[in-house]
Amino acid sequence: MRVIKSDTGFLYYEKIFKQLMANQSDLVIWQLSPENGERQISRSRLNAFHMESGRLFVQVDSENKVKAFLPLYCFAEDGPLIFKANIQDISDSNVSLSMPDEIKVLEDPEVVHIHGCTGHIINTPIIKRIDVSPIDTSPDIMRVKSMSQRSKRDKDLLNNEFGLSVDEEDKLFADKRETPRARPKADKWVKVAQLQGTGPIIYKLFDLSQGGMAFVSFDESEFAKGSEIHIVGFNDFDLDDPLIGNIMSIRPIDGELSEFKIGVKFSEGQD
Repeated sequence: MRVIKSDTGFLYYEKIFKQLMANQSDLVIWQLSPENGERQISRSRLNAFHMESGRLFVQVDSENKVKAFLPLYCFAEDGPLIFKANIQDISDSNVSLSMPDEIKVLEDPEVVHIHGCTGHIINTPIIKRIDVSPIDTSPDIMRVKSMSQRSKRDKDLLNNEFGLSVDEEDKLFADKRETPRARPKADKWVKVAQLQGTGPIIYKLFDLSQGGMAFVSFDESEFAKGSEIHIVGFNDFDLDDPLIGNIMSIRPIDGELSEFKIGVKFSEGQD
């Protein structure tokens, strides 16, 4: 079993919920009766999720009444995964849930055990298993995606961004870099998520290459050297799979202490 925590697995949460919705995955939901411990089991599906407000929205396909004062257990064979969430609001068959504190990604023997516990077996085949790696134990090479493994829309965007022309400053330092970096002609923005943060924040892009990038921060202490970050989008575009990198340098821009250039090296295996 692999456990993903909400405080460190923001991007994995988002990926899981996107795939559950895209696959129209069945959810088996249940509550435990405080009187006798019996399970009220129903079918459901995820209709929407809001990462910013920490809400999930599910629709229950059953006459069983969901009780607002009891936690709700959710099992998706398309994963397979299981989580527990508290109910925020109920309107007819629509239920609003708080974001779960953790999501457990199960192995096959555990799925059999879950089937036995719920007394409910989903007859539909597994459409697509969600690719989720442990946050704190997997080596980087198991978590990064090469360009050939990325979706077409990601490839088109990244090839376009990496294809920016090199300016005079980059030519001066070209012999000191494995891959020349290109400064954007107009202001561009990058969406960055820290593993210990609350979610992506938008920063001004300073330069970019296939090997790394830099962006501008107004707080020198916002990032720590060596820490891992995920680049989840550029401008209004959200990547299907993030670029993974490490903070290599934090330097003042033009000698001033009001803006800092955050240098990033992308993890190997993503070009």
